[in-house]
This record gives sequence, structure tokens and C-alpha cells, in this order.
Amino acid sequence: MNPKNTKMDGGTEKKNQIKDTYGHLGLPITLFVTGGVIMMLELLGTRIVAPYYGTTLYVWSSLITVTLVFLSLGYFLGGRIIDKKPRTDILYLVIFCAGLSVIFIPAITSPVMAASNPLGPRLGSLTSAFVLFSLPMTLLGMVMPSAIKLGTEHLEDVGMTSGVLISVSTLGSFVGTVCTGFFLIPSLGVSKIVYLIAFLLFGVSGIWFMARKMYRGLVGIAIIFSLLYFYSPQTSSNPDLNIAYSTESTYGQIMVVDEGNARYLLFDGATQSEYDMLRKEFTFPYLRLMEKSIGYHPNPKTALSLGLGAGGIEQKFRGHGIDVDSVEIDPKVVDVAKNYFDFEGGVIVDDGRHYVRYTDKKYDIIVLDTYGGYSTVPHLLTKEAFTEMKGVLNENGILTINVMGFENGHLSTEDEMVKAICRTLEEVFPHVYVKTTGYGFTSMVFYASDQPLELDWQFVSIEVVPDENTPILTDDYNPVEIMGIPSAEKFREDIMERFGNVP
Repeated sequence: MNPKNTKMDGGTEKKNQIKDTYGHLGLPITLFVTGGVIMMLELLGTRIVAPYYGTTLYVWSSLITVTLVFLSLGYFLGGRIIDKKPRTDILYLVIFCAGLSVIFIPAITSPVMAASNPLGPRLGSLTSAFVLFSLPMTLLGMVMPSAIKLGTEHLEDVGMTSGVLISVSTLGSFVGTVCTGFFLIPSLGVSKIVYLIAFLLFGVSGIWFMARKMYRGLVGIAIIFSLLYFYSPQTSSNPDLNIAYSTESTYGQIMVVDEGNARYLLFDGATQSEYDMLRKEFTFPYLRLMEKSIGYHPNPKTALSLGLGAGGIEQKFRGHGIDVDSVEIDPKVVDVAKNYFDFEGGVIVDDGRHYVRYTDKKYDIIVLDTYGGYSTVPHLLTKEAFTEMKGVLNENGILTINVMGFENGHLSTEDEMVKAICRTLEEVFPHVYVKTTGYGFTSMVFYASDQPLELDWQFVSIEVVPDENTPILTDDYNPVEIMGIPSAEKFREDIMERFGNVP
């Protein structure tokens, strides 16, 4: 038998049906949409999990692991099924089921996160990613081998056919990634994009079924259902809290939550600022510790605040007549600070380290308070970063840094992250001090300077003694996120106990 005249299972009649009913572009359009949807879901997955587990390496690893494992499973299952039953209807039924599995993700997120919470940030993030995304990723993985089988008429064309379809799918992934990361998340928010994904999958499968006069009622109901969900409002599961504002930015989920007279800024679920709306004052205790650096400097006039939050540092320092430059990477955080926290200062929208590296200005005090979710920003805590910050300090300048850590009850700490930051600072500054707002898990504020500082008696000064196993954090080797896992886990537990499942 001549292979060139041999047709794959499915036959000419089926291929003509595909071409007549859905057109020559039917399968490429399908692969373009499903390829885009896969990357949209993977990106959204980190945003869905982040309010509960932060944006740590474990969260990213969990989402990537679940995506790769269950896409692989889908490739395997799709190939087996389409070989046994090479029918186009099966392909679009799988896509329809993928839409159904996606549309319920927002509804089940809170109970899934609550159930996985006792497992901790590592196993908890992996388990929640598995429950939420394993089924849709498996179903979407089944699409590619099915499309290649159905789109190939002759054996000699299988290479070209698979190459074209895979290329189209990859192009869809590119478009889905760019549109989601650069436009959709900042504009629509996570839940609405999930419903949009479901709508796209229902639309692709619905066109086929409507043309074939199959499942039309079911498809219509599903599309209406997704549109209703698309416009559903977000509410809090805690009746004592009021979500005054919620949005998604390029960098994470931003929420403004009110409880009585207190207003909180949450970023990826973690509290960044606490504001008394009656007194118009920021009330987190660590702000008073950072404010102490003013008294430790002989004649401070200028300060640089890396990380805006809701504007607490700017308020405290300007109250002492200090001229403050605030640097914040997220323009939406700036808008929230102005609209909900009475912030009136100017802000430089830039990455903190980028600004420090290229600015011509000098400062008496630099305040570093940059948390993304439950974890501090790693690239601002290296020896190279501290050296760059020292370069923009005036004589007698002070660098002060806020981190969350553990005090061991003896006015000292064995917190590995705190010890690593201390040792790294000591590589750059000859004088490093640490104060804390309390005992146990608490804020710890570093003061680093070329000159010795006379600290006052207020708050607790603790001893931090790095040992030979404590690493110096560098741009090349910076395990601060891993070292900070216990702190991030405790931070998350406290927030969940305090606010419940706000997202």
C-alpha cells in the first residue's frame, strides 16, 4: 500500500465536514484560543493563590508544576481517546467541559484555600493549585493531539500539519500572556478574566455545536451563565469588614478594607498599612520605630522612602519638617493612597533600586519598607543594593529597614533571614543596630550607618549575632525568600485569623 495515498482514521468525509461546517480556519482558531487560555489560566493562578499564600517561589513552582503535569496528562489522554474515536464532536465537547471546569474556579476558591490553609504555604499552595487547576489543564491538554489527528488527512502531511497547529497554539499563548499581564489583569481583575476565559471556551465549542445543531440549549445556558458571573460583585466573607475598594494591578491584588474607624491597605492579602480615619493617622507601631531614625541623625533634612504603602512614612517624616521623596513601583498603589488614605505628597513611580542607582540626589535618611504580599522584596536586600543605597546617603546618613521576624524571648533572635540581612548590612556599614516593636513574631527595624548611633530606651533593642553559616546576600546568591518562609507563614496565619477570607 502506498503511504502517500493512505488516509488517517477519520476519512475524507469527516474532513469535508470540518471544512464545510467550520471552514479551513476552524482548527487553527480553536488552537489559538485554547493556547491563549492555557497561559491566561497559569498567570491568573498565581493571582488567585497569592492573596492566601503570597507570591513566593513556592506559589510559582506549584502553579508551574500543576500546569506541566496535567497538560502532559491531557496530551496522553487526548491522544488515546482520539485514536479510538476520531470525531470532531469529541474535541469540542472536551473544550466545552474545560469551560465548565473554569467557570466555577472563583466560587470554590475560598473554601479550597480555607481547607488547604492548615497545610502551610508550601503544601497548601501546591494542594490548592492542584484542586483548582488540574481538571481544566488536563482538558485543555487533550485539545492538541485531537486537533493534530483531525487536521491531518495524509501521512505525508502530519509534520506540516502538527507544526502549523503547534505554532498557532504557541502564538495564542503569546497573545494570551501579553494581553492578560499587560492589559486584562490591571483593567478587569482576576474573577472577570476567569469568566472571560470560560466564555471564550464556550464560544469556540458553541460555534461548532450550533453549526451541527447539537447541544444548542446547553451551550446557550452556559454562555448566559458565564456572562452573569462576569458581572457579579465581589463581597467579603467577614461580615465585620467592608471592602471599600478592590483592584488588580500589574504587580498584585490591591484591597482597601474598613473595620469601624480603621482602614487597611492589603496587597496580595497582606496588610501594608493601618489608618485611623478619625484621627487621620497611620497606626502601625513599626512606623514609630522608623521615625526614630530622625532623632538618631544630627541634623536630618531629606529622606528617601522606598515603598509607599498608603503613605505612612511620608506622613510621619513630614511631620518633623523632613523633605521626603517617595518611590513606588506600582502606580495603582499611588492612586489608592491618594484616594483612600488622604495622601497628598508627590511620588516617583519607579523600582526602588533603579531609582537609587541612577539618581543624582543625596539623602540624610533612607527608609526601606517594601513588602510584596507576605514577603519582602529580595533584590533590595543584597550587598550590592545596600552599597548603592550607601552611595546616595549624605555624611552621617542612616539606612533603616523594616522586616518581619522572630524574637526568641531573650532580647535576641535566631531568625535566619534577620541574621542574613544583618550580616549583609555589616559588610557595607560599620554600625548596625536592630530594634523590635515587641516579642515573638514582630516587626524588626534595622539602623545602619557609617557613624555610631545613640539609640534611646524606647522599644526593645535586640541582639542579632550572625554565625559562620549565615550567608551574605548578594545579587548572585540571595535565598532570602526561602529563609523568610517561616516569617511569611506566620504573617499569613495572623492575617487569616484577623481578617478571614477577605478575597
